Amino acid sequence: MQVKKYLDLFRGKLNRVNFNRLFYNNKLIFLFSVLVSLVVWIGVSAGDSDSTPITISDIPVSISLSDSAIQDGLKIFSGQNIKAQIDITGNKLIVGQVSKDDILITVPQAASTITSPGTYTLELSAKKTGLISNYEFASSVQPNFVTIMVDRYREAEFNIEPEIDFSANPNYFLGATVLSSSKVVLAGPESEISKIKKICVKGQIEQELQSTFTAKFPLVMYDAYGEQIISETISSTVKEVDITIPVLMKKSLSVKPNFQHMPKGLSLYPDIVKIEPSTLEIAGPEDQISEIDVIELDPIDFSELNVQKNKTDLQVNLPNGCRSLNNIYSIEVSINTTGFKERSFWVDQISFSNVPEGKTVKAYTDKIEVKLVGPSNSIKYMNTENISLEIDLEGKSDLSGAMEVPAKITAKNYNDVWAYGKYLINVEIS
Repeated sequence: MQVKKYLDLFRGKLNRVNFNRLFYNNKLIFLFSVLVSLVVWIGVSAGDSDSTPITISDIPVSISLSDSAIQDGLKIFSGQNIKAQIDITGNKLIVGQVSKDDILITVPQAASTITSPGTYTLELSAKKTGLISNYEFASSVQPNFVTIMVDRYREAEFNIEPEIDFSANPNYFLGATVLSSSKVVLAGPESEISKIKKICVKGQIEQELQSTFTAKFPLVMYDAYGEQIISETISSTVKEVDITIPVLMKKSLSVKPNFQHMPKGLSLYPDIVKIEPSTLEIAGPEDQISEIDVIELDPIDFSELNVQKNKTDLQVNLPNGCRSLNNIYSIEVSINTTGFKERSFWVDQISFSNVPEGKTVKAYTDKIEVKLVGPSNSIKYMNTENISLEIDLEGKSDLSGAMEVPAKITAKNYNDVWAYGKYLINVEIS
């Protein structure tokens, strides 16, 4: 009776459950579907020990040389950076966990085969290295073989030569091509480096050059036969070089001498001054050249010239960035002293000018020997009365006591005569 009582109670509660509402509950239906799918997948996977082969790719290849080969200086220059792939098969759960880090691709023959420089084609081999090993290789390694280039390492330094094709306006001058790097160090296989005979920076400029040109061009390697060398095993300290081609404006300019203490009368003598060369062809930046009409020389002091010493060399001073296309940077200036004479006079006519107020001056020297140079007719008729010494004291108001001061020589009535040398007079200012 008691059991019948409990059964009736259960039936009453069960009758109160609305099964229609359960089948319309989306969350409950989704959860039930996931559980069923999981159970089915586990059953299928556990029941299928073999899977469709899958490919493990991007596996690095490990190549090792023997100790004796390494001690002999051998090094692998190509073939060591390749990647391989292989197919594996096994339980799906296990195979799905295998990665490229669980497989080692090697070249077993490398250590025993590679004993000298050369190119070797060797077979690749795969083996399991990870913790997961319950699978099988379903194919051979792809690629099946690898080509290795082995040689000794070598470095060499080369000069870089410019090989730039271009054209320029004929009114302009092109200077030597300037490279940002004049040398390069190449490194790589000894057999490859030994083939290189010349390194050039090579390029072509399409436009006609009328101003300084700058650009970047690559380096090119050549062998002894002038053939270009292309190698992936050679490294270089310089890949590209900046080149600068100076393009300067040309101009022909006359040379103008300048003089100090030159007698005015000498200008009446034709060809009294000779300049060699009298013109220069120069080149420089257009903004500099366009403003220059003549090349002026440093002044020449006539007191340093006489009949024998009548030539002097003067440096040519050009603006920054300009150059002489004649490669001449010194001009010879000479005075035509044909028919000129030199004569000495004892002069006692000493005068003072610009004496400071409140000062008195006297000369310790009564007379001094003076050498005059000039045309023969002028020198011939001169006498001491035509010569005077003047001491200019302008700017010497603070001086006092005995001292040596320069004297100016004047030839009266003769404007084509000059004094050769420097003359100093001992005076006292009090």
